[in-house]
Amino acid sequence: MASNGLYEFLRSEPVQTLMDGRVDIVQITAAKTYAGQASMRSGLRLIRFSMRHDLPDDAAAFILCHELAHHEVGLREQHSDAWREKCAELAREAGGLGLLSKKRVKEAVQLALDGAATKFRGWPAQAAKFEEQREAAREKMRRQLIQAGVRVGGQIGFEYRGKPVRGEVIRINETTISVGAKGGERTLMRVPFSRVSVIYVD
Repeated sequence: MASNGLYEFLRSEPVQTLMDGRVDIVQITAAKTYAGQASMRSGLRLIRFSMRHDLPDDAAAFILCHELAHHEVGLREQHSDAWREKCAELAREAGGLGLLSKKRVKEAVQLALDGAATKFRGWPAQAAKFEEQREAAREKMRRQLIQAGVRVGGQIGFEYRGKPVRGEVIRINETTISVGAKGGERTLMRVPFSRVSVIYVD
């Protein structure tokens, strides 16, 4: 959803009704790290939405329920049972306002109560497809690194806190490479596949 589409969504009557009395400030940002975020500022309840995530209206509505629930039960509750119940309750209310279809309300309530809503990756079918694609991409990268010469006992280079680092491969995991000091056996760091920049050849 582009920024203008997100603005129109947030300004719509049903969304305004859902938010009424539950949040004081709503901001649209360009953040990469979240789709929605609840926080306090000078005693005011704030929700930020990122325009960087191309979300359909129903997904944005569920994220709104997620963030509103944080303010309703208190930010310190995080994703407690009280938060889950409130998120489910807000999803039902969003359905009554026409923001979620009956199918989406059912999925939203299940996501909220079963815990998957703590990090929303899309509706169940979309999330499953996303997971499959991510696992396939990771496995492909793992195979490519091994074919390129990454091996236990070998050495790789990567960047850590802006500086180049060289470490010995202790283990090749499903999503990371465990590295340690040369000749050692203790893992000091787990390096994501995407951060490997150099493979040293003896």
